[in-house]
Formats: sequence, C-alpha cells, structure tokens
Amino acid sequence: MTAPHRRPANRLPSAAVAAFLLALTLRTPSAPATVAEQRARLPPAAECEHPVEGKWKAIVFRQNYQMWHEFLLEVRPVPGSTSDLVGSIHVDTWFGGAEQSEPGPCRIERFKGSMEGHGSFVGGQVVFGGGPFKLEEMLCGDPTSVSYAPDQFSGRLEPERQEFQAVNNDGSTAVNEPAVFRRVSCFDDAPVTADKAGVKPPPFFPERREGGC
Repeated sequence: MTAPHRRPANRLPSAAVAAFLLALTLRTPSAPATVAEQRARLPPAAECEHPVEGKWKAIVFRQNYQMWHEFLLEVRPVPGSTSDLVGSIHVDTWFGGAEQSEPGPCRIERFKGSMEGHGSFVGGQVVFGGGPFKLEEMLCGDPTSVSYAPDQFSGRLEPERQEFQAVNNDGSTAVNEPAVFRRVSCFDDAPVTADKAGVKPPPFFPERREGGC
C-alpha cells in the first residue's frame, strides 16, 4: 500500500513519540553502528553459482530515529541480459534502542512491507532499488501513519565475503546510509557451488551486545 500523502514512517509523529525517543536516546550509547557491528548481526554467508543471484540480508539501526530495519533482497538476473537484475525488497521495521536488534514488545509501531526490485550488476557494482512500497502487515500502530520512501541500494560486491557494502539513498531521510548486505541463501532452483559451506566469515566479529527485549 502506498501512501505518498501521509507522514513518513521514520519521522516523529507527535510530542509523545518525541519524548519516548528522547528517553531511549538518553540511555543508549551514542556511537553509531559500524560496518563490523552490522556484519556481526548477520547469519553465515551462502555461495551460489551466479555472482549476485540469491537472497541478501541487512539489519540496520537508525540511531537518529531509534529505529530498526531488517532488509531482505531477492535478486535474480534478467534472462538474456548480462547486467540487468529483478526481484523484490522486503523490510521489517520496528522501534527500539540499540540493544533491540530483534523485535521485542511493540513500541510505537512495527510493520512489514515489500517493493518490486530492479537494478544492475556492472563491473562489480551492485545497484538494486525498489518501486512503490506495499504494506504487507501492521503488527502494531496505526497503518494510516505509514508512508515509506522506496529504498535504493548501491555498493561494490566482495565475492570473498559474499557481501556488498551498500549505501541507501531513498530520496527522503536516507542519504548515503550504510547497509551491509550478505548473501544468506540461494534460490531452490538455482545451482550452488560445490563448496557452499566453505565461505569464511570476515576476520573481525565484535562481541554481540547482551540484553534486549
């Protein structure tokens, strides 16, 4: 469901919400999530035959909004093309402090949605963006408050990690916002390499934060 006339979901809707976010910020460390921290949240990598086909995940914390986004890109090459990509973008969004990297009891709102995806893979560079946003599920909160700017990701593929470090520019509040994507699975109908389990994790994984809801 698109709602271009409504308040963007990542903006503050009221004084009460602003007070809630301020309280979270006061008790949350101010250091933004690093690339290494984003990597540490992700499941192990999968290696498929095609360089970019498959399912790619990123889990991003937006410090300024005390808001989490779990992205899943489903990427397929366009038949007959050497560069064009199609697929979909799925997103799960919830409010919470830096410790709440998985959804807990709902705060303010939580929703899931999707976008048709399209992009390209040229010279090692992945570009993959979404079309109009469709609200799939409103787990709590007011669905009329949701207006989502379609995500537009771009970054260079790192085949040895099965990752690409993207930036998101959605034409709204996300401006060169970092998002580390890792390929987490191949499609059931896609061939995989003989050594799918041989993808090694990055050399540095910070300790995971304890606690949370």
